[in-house]
Amino acid sequence: MVYKQLSYLPIIFQVDEGIILNIEKYLHRNKLQFHKVLVVSGSTYSYSHAVEVAQIGGWDLYILESNTHTDVEHLRRMAETGRFDLILAIGGGKVLDTVKRVSYLSNINHISIPTIISNDGLISPIAVIQNSSGKTESLPGMMPMGVVIDLDIIRNSPVDYIRAASGDILSNLSATNDWVIAQKENKENINDIAFHLSKGAANSLVHFSGIDLHKKSFLRMVVQGQVNSGIAMSLAGTSRPCSGSEHLISHALNYLELTENVLHGVQVASISLFTLFLQNKLHSIHVEYAVATHVPLIFTDLIKREYCLKEIFFKALEMRPGRFTVLDHLTAEEFVEKVDDYTEYIGSHKKSNYKHLLMQSE
Repeated sequence: MVYKQLSYLPIIFQVDEGIILNIEKYLHRNKLQFHKVLVVSGSTYSYSHAVEVAQIGGWDLYILESNTHTDVEHLRRMAETGRFDLILAIGGGKVLDTVKRVSYLSNINHISIPTIISNDGLISPIAVIQNSSGKTESLPGMMPMGVVIDLDIIRNSPVDYIRAASGDILSNLSATNDWVIAQKENKENINDIAFHLSKGAANSLVHFSGIDLHKKSFLRMVVQGQVNSGIAMSLAGTSRPCSGSEHLISHALNYLELTENVLHGVQVASISLFTLFLQNKLHSIHVEYAVATHVPLIFTDLIKREYCLKEIFFKALEMRPGRFTVLDHLTAEEFVEKVDDYTEYIGSHKKSNYKHLLMQSE
């Protein structure tokens, strides 16, 4: 049976150890048949895994350089002229997003096989692509028809990516709070299932009893949280369940080139502590989670050069026109005051409530 994706959700979803070479088995189990399969990977960490998968299946292999519009166009032409009807995306966010975009443009099914997890883009309908100016754009992408996550590979990936993935989910709390604010202002309607999937993903991690970036049990929760976040965005038809004021500020920092070499998940997690403070929703358990996962508590600590808080504020409001958040309740002057208040709040609590946690995390 040749599969044509008619739903928004993957029909193959496997999370376990040592499963990356089982792709043919999962296709056969679901009675899926494809005539030509193309394996796409990056050139570093994912390459050796992609070679193995391609050799086992007897499939063609394509090495992706980056996630620019040029890369998208090259891969699209390759996939269409080669008459491939399934793409296996093996790698990190750049590979998965580029394949999502190509699949969307060419109507070719694909399966996501992440070798690292760092954000909620695993199965979201959004592809982050780099434009000619070096800035990233969020564009429509096709949801994968399958997701295969080998925990052995994820566990052996750099821990910074796992930290970013766990941090990215924390930002769901700020995002869903902003969604409620927008609804109360009659700016948007809430998709209840998407709302609870996103919020539940964050709360399941925040309240997890064994928060440890190196533990398999916590890693499984992070993977599940990322998947639920992706499903939430698909159901809502927008990134709204997982993207609010914290992402607007993060996009502003990136646009203004104020941070360097900071993974997206870490950045939005750090900012979300501040935006939860703005929403009067910040609790000790949120800060404790950030400390346990080594996320900076004060987002301005991530900035490595001279900056102006008012400029960040105004740029954040420009990033997603029409996306109403807690920032719309503030003036630039109030924003600056709130940053100062938050910094003082964290400083006072470091000396008491979180002192033992900070010592443990060093």
